[in-house]
Amino acid sequence: MSEVERTSNETALNAVYLAELRDHALTLVWMGYQRMLPADYSKAEEDTITGELARHMDEITQDETAPLWTEHYSVKEQVRSHTSDKFGKRRPIVDIEFERHKRGKRPRLRFEAKRLGRGATVADYCGGEGLGAFVDCHYSRTHNEVGMLGYVQTGTEHHWSTKLEAELVPRVHGVIVGGEWKRVESVDGPPHTFQTIHKDKRAVNFFLLHVLLGFARLSINDTPPGA
Repeated sequence: MSEVERTSNETALNAVYLAELRDHALTLVWMGYQRMLPADYSKAEEDTITGELARHMDEITQDETAPLWTEHYSVKEQVRSHTSDKFGKRRPIVDIEFERHKRGKRPRLRFEAKRLGRGATVADYCGGEGLGAFVDCHYSRTHNEVGMLGYVQTGTEHHWSTKLEAELVPRVHGVIVGGEWKRVESVDGPPHTFQTIHKDKRAVNFFLLHVLLGFARLSINDTPPGA
């Protein structure tokens, strides 16, 4: 096999790994969420929800009854990100990281989490400690895809997706033309999953997944989570 053929095969294989990482990470989020009692977290802090979601996902990867592909992943919370300008305890901490086990460099998909409702706004979600951290290259990444988890504590996922769509338009928060808000179809993942495309401060385009998870304690007249 020539060097060109070997490189081409490695590139194709890496593309497969990255596509699987996205799909499997979304599936793990949904599986972990389904083990929770959402209304119990309607007033919980962000770190509490993240910790419980990560715990359930980690348990799934070690569950002998789980799908076979789960053995290829690890799920970690509060992971320090290696950057070129910060070291030791000064390194930034990302909320959740999915790591795909394989020989050689392991791809990782990192998510930042933010509450929506109970005083937490779209501005918080899109700000410097949320989506903006990715635009500002605050976290390192193994490839050009990252994610946001939106914990909906008042209203519905549809309500907040509409507000986020109105905010994330081209030339705002680094969104590029053609990278506007659109739904991501995931067969086994969260039904309220979306995507935007941004340009970071180093002028590199990256995909950003938005996963909205309902934790509101809804009244009898409200639409239930997932609807």
